[in-house]
Amino acid sequence: MEKVIIRKAGLEDLTSIQKLNDNLFDLEFNNFDDTLKREWALEKEGQEYFEDMIKNEIVFVAQIEDKIVGYLAGSICEQISYIKETFAELDNMCIDDKYRRFGIGTLLIDEFKKYCKEKNMQNIKVTASAKNSRAIQFYIKNGFEDYNITLKFKI
Repeated sequence: MEKVIIRKAGLEDLTSIQKLNDNLFDLEFNNFDDTLKREWALEKEGQEYFEDMIKNEIVFVAQIEDKIVGYLAGSICEQISYIKETFAELDNMCIDDKYRRFGIGTLLIDEFKKYCKEKNMQNIKVTASAKNSRAIQFYIKNGFEDYNITLKFKI
């Protein structure tokens, strides 16, 4: 595989990030969570979300030659008064199907870990669909462990 470059995203990467997130929503909607707004990533709200993440939080992209093949969007959480440690959140991440299982996701997470250390964060949290065992195993392989569980009751 060609050399992978991990770098901070700029607004010029917005369309590529939105397309990858659209692929992520497609996968999630069809396999794990049909409550998602399927077209959100390509709508105005999705565009504004990623613009804000690029400008005010952190988004890293994985690039091979001139192609963006993955991204990770993360944020620093506000300190919660009843929790004594600080948290960052890996909000969402997607690797192009053709480039999965080559370590690109781990490279993105490692870059996010460095960023969080620079910001003096003590923890990183991530949410995955409970039925998405591949994603859960990926995060465990990268050092994440069980922390909270969210339950849903359909009325």
